[in-house]
Amino acid sequence: TSPRRRTTTDQGPRRTCVGCRTTRPADQLRRVVRQADGTLVPGRTLPGRGAWLCQALQPCLDLAARRGGFDRAFRTRVTPAQIEALRQLIREEAPDRGVHFVPGTPAARD
Repeated sequence: TSPRRRTTTDQGPRRTCVGCRTTRPADQLRRVVRQADGTLVPGRTLPGRGAWLCQALQPCLDLAARRGGFDRAFRTRVTPAQIEALRQLIREEAPDRGVHFVPGTPAARD
């Protein structure tokens, strides 16, 4: 196989939204992480397996919940209660605060 070649028009890593299945550059999507206790939290640099959602979170969150996108991405069952808790976190998130992150860590590469 031939190695991947980057072109000058390359927009960096591309990820697929688990809801609408659209592929976009990672900086146009929001990452959700499943923590060890099973809770789902938005956070670009948090450790762990991640799932990506479009910036318009609610429609894609609904699609991901209905189609099993989170189950696929996290390779485990995600309950409706876990998804509802994520919805609540997103609603409460202050627009100027951004997403959770671990200080000093590079952006996620999954």
